[in-house]
Amino acid sequence: MPFFAPKKIHLYGTVGFLWLSHLLVDTMIGIWPIYKTIVQMDLAVAGFITAACAFIGEGMQIFFGMLSDKGYRKLLICSGLLCTAASLFFPHVEGHFLLFLLYLLTCLGSGAFHPAAASHTGMLTDKRKSLFVAIFASGGAIGLAASQLVFSSCYHAFEGNTAYLFMPLALLICLIAFFPFAAPPTLAANNKHSVNWEGVRKFLSSRELVSLYFCQVCISSIFWGIIFLLPDTLAARGYTEWISMGGGHFFFVLGGALMMIPSGYLADKYSAQAVILTAIMCGAFLFYLFYFTPLLPPFFVLPLLFFMGAAFGIINPLSVSLGHRLMPSHPGLISAIMMGLAFCLSESIGPGGGGLLAGYFEEDATAKALAVIALLCLPAFLNALMLSSDQKMSPEQAIEYAS
Repeated sequence: MPFFAPKKIHLYGTVGFLWLSHLLVDTMIGIWPIYKTIVQMDLAVAGFITAACAFIGEGMQIFFGMLSDKGYRKLLICSGLLCTAASLFFPHVEGHFLLFLLYLLTCLGSGAFHPAAASHTGMLTDKRKSLFVAIFASGGAIGLAASQLVFSSCYHAFEGNTAYLFMPLALLICLIAFFPFAAPPTLAANNKHSVNWEGVRKFLSSRELVSLYFCQVCISSIFWGIIFLLPDTLAARGYTEWISMGGGHFFFVLGGALMMIPSGYLADKYSAQAVILTAIMCGAFLFYLFYFTPLLPPFFVLPLLFFMGAAFGIINPLSVSLGHRLMPSHPGLISAIMMGLAFCLSESIGPGGGGLLAGYFEEDATAKALAVIALLCLPAFLNALMLSSDQKMSPEQAIEYAS
C-alpha cells in the first residue's frame, strides 16, 4: 500500500496525535516538582500534596482502564488532556487547598489518559505493535524530560502568566475530538485491564511476582523522589539556573528513555534478573557518588545524572515486562498492579517521604532526604535476588509496557 494511501494517512495521523498528546500529558505531570521550587513552597506540604494526589490519580488507572475497554478511549484521552492542563494554572491561584485541587486534577487526567491512549496505540496493528508502543512511549519520555525546562522558561518569559500555554493544548484537544481515530483491526483477545480475585490470589501466591512488585515499588520510590527533590538539591548546591530549573531533570529522565531499548537487548542476551540487579547496583553507586561530591562541575554532574537516570529508569519497563512473562494469563492484572498500584505507593513514598525527611535536616537537606530514600536500593536488591535467573525477554517486550 502506498505511503500516502488514505488508510495509512489515517493510521499515521492517529499515531501522531497519540504521540503528541502523550508528550503534552507528561509535560504537565513534570510541572509540579519545579513549580514548588520556583515559589519556594514548604517541602513537607508539597510532598503531602504530591503523595495524596498521585495515590488517588494513579490508583484510578484500574477504573479508567476498564472504561477504556468499554469503548470510551477517545473521551478519556481528551478528558485526560484537559485535566492535566490544570498544572498550567498553578501560578494563578493562591493557597495550598487550590493547588491541591489543581494537582489532583492533573493526576486524575494522567490516570485517565495513559491506559486509554496506550491500549489504543497497541491495538492499532498486529505486526508492528512494539514499534507503535515504543513511539508512543517516546513521546511521554520527551515530554517528562523537557517539562521543567519548558515551564520554568515560560514562567519567567510570561511573568508567571502560564495560562497562555493552555491555548495550543486546547487546540490539540479539539483536533483529537474531531479527528476520526483509526479503529483497531481486531478487538483484543484479552481484556488488558480486567481484574478478578482469582488472578489476585494467583499473583499473591507467586514468590517471584511479589518480590518483583516490591522491587518495583522501592526503585520507583527512589526515581520519583529524585524527580521531586532534584531541583531543590541542585539549587542548594549552587548550580546555575538552567541546570537547577530543569536541565538536571532533563538529563536524568533522558538517561532512562534512551536506555529503554538497549536494556531489552541486554535482558534478552543475559536475563532480566541480571539486568535489574546490575541497574540497582549502578544506580546506588552513582547516586551516592552524586551525594558525596556536592561540588562537581556541570560537565561532570550532568553525565552523572544521565547515567543515574538510565540505571533507575529502566527497571520499571523491565519489571512490567517480566511480570507479563511470569503471569501471561492475566495481562490486565499485571498492568494494574505493576504500573497503577506500584506507582500509587512509589509516588507517595518518594516525594511524600522526601518532603517530610527534608524538614529534619538543615544543610543540604534535600540531598540528605534523598540519601535516606535511596537506602531502598537494599530491599530492592534483595527482592531482585529472589527472581529466577533464566527469565529472558526481547527488547520489544521491554518497551511494550513502558508507557
